[in-house]
Amino acid sequence: MKYSTRARSFLKLPLVLAMSAAGLAAQQASAHGYIETPKARSFMCSSAGGNLNANCGAITYEPQSVEYIGRPGGGSHFPSNAQACTGDFTQCGPANGTIAAGGLDRFSELNEQSATRWAKNTIKPGPQTFTWKYTAGHATRYWQFYITKKDWNPNQPLTRDSFELKPLLDQPWPSLNTPAPAQGTTQHTVNIPSDRSGYHVLLATWKVHDTDATFYSVVDLNIDNGATIPSSWNTVGAVQPEALSLGDKVKTRVFNAQNELSAKQVVLNIDSAELAKADVWPHALAKMVNNAKLGYQMGVLNDKDEVVPNYGRNEILVKKGSDIVNVMIDKEQAAKPGELSITGMQPEYTLKDGKVDLHFNAIAKGGDYTIKATVFNAKGESVAFQQAPAGNTPHFSMTLNGQAPGKYDLTVVATSKKGELLQQSASFILKQEESTGGGDGGGNGEGGGENSGQYDHVFPQGLSSYKAGTVVLQPKDGNTYKCKPFPYSGYCIQWKSGATHYEPGTGSHWTMAWDRQ
Repeated sequence: MKYSTRARSFLKLPLVLAMSAAGLAAQQASAHGYIETPKARSFMCSSAGGNLNANCGAITYEPQSVEYIGRPGGGSHFPSNAQACTGDFTQCGPANGTIAAGGLDRFSELNEQSATRWAKNTIKPGPQTFTWKYTAGHATRYWQFYITKKDWNPNQPLTRDSFELKPLLDQPWPSLNTPAPAQGTTQHTVNIPSDRSGYHVLLATWKVHDTDATFYSVVDLNIDNGATIPSSWNTVGAVQPEALSLGDKVKTRVFNAQNELSAKQVVLNIDSAELAKADVWPHALAKMVNNAKLGYQMGVLNDKDEVVPNYGRNEILVKKGSDIVNVMIDKEQAAKPGELSITGMQPEYTLKDGKVDLHFNAIAKGGDYTIKATVFNAKGESVAFQQAPAGNTPHFSMTLNGQAPGKYDLTVVATSKKGELLQQSASFILKQEESTGGGDGGGNGEGGGENSGQYDHVFPQGLSSYKAGTVVLQPKDGNTYKCKPFPYSGYCIQWKSGATHYEPGTGSHWTMAWDRQ
């Protein structure tokens, strides 16, 4: 298939390819790409991007996945939900208002738009290098880069009317048959217009050839064209909004190159429900700090180079030449009772060859706990014990050997470093096996639960090895799940304790990755 120019002109700007040595066999449907430098909005939401953006939702854990699918059912469409949409950004793509998230509801936090919502990259007009970072290779058609108009309104959702619809750069990949480099980068020289100044959004699109996908990556820019007053401030920190609770405290911690400057600390007491709101207390803290005149200020810079308190995210700034090098924000939460829960236990288990395997999770909240589990028989005798490794959400795998049928109790105790004790119990019954044939139903020697059948791992053990066809036992419901074939198999390994969207049987998007057996 030949590449069709369809009356498109390509700017004669250099394309520098930084190829990785990683093999293309590592392609995954769940990992693709984003603008790495200057940092994309989604990348700034992640830990690798410095967590410069907060309250980003699911994109925090997968900044590479802003993937618009150009077919009905693949996302919000422009101009119509009812038709396939495979052209470039000027013709179709994510619906207006959903552009930053690629039309994907699960990344809708990216669509929030105001003058102060997102951290910005300061650049100059003229030729600038933008780097696409790839976490999987794809055959590529082209890249395009768009910029907002001179008179765009940064406090309204991004629409096509926000952007110049003639791209700053419209660049084909040299060969449709050669994928962009997995685990590598491509660099693109984009000419930033000299008539742009201040806050603008750059939209980068990467159109792949081997699927219906286009990847979207928006970059928030502060364009310093020399026409504005040079700033007299340096940024030494940021205040990120998050909901707090009545009784919490927010404190500043101020440092020079040698020491913490305790005398410059400011403390805000959260003494009302209104003040606890995510965007309210940062404004109140900024006013308190600025009125104290301690050598640092909080807010956003206006066109007169003045620091103005902001509802939501605030920069922490010092005058150039100040000895203050860093200001941190500490949040002291009011004491809250801890919580402990047990998940994954079944009411009944069948003894097989005189033994049974218990798989369950203990979840402790409200502190740093040491968690222990003990199984007692009907006589009150302890028949099994296990102490979990460090962490507040441990998975337990306990084997009961030589036990008689009957009623048993699982008791889980969590003890905090401060001595707080939490306890939960779960009762279960052991039944005699009904037949003597067969093994215990476990895969790879791990054993099986009541409904497990054959499986390779107890989720999330062995997570990094999951691939198409891998079968796992989910201890939370006792069912087994099989990882779907490529290209969906890439989702199976996407799991962290704070990002459970693809967890089998329980995650919000588990059916994209798994089939229940």
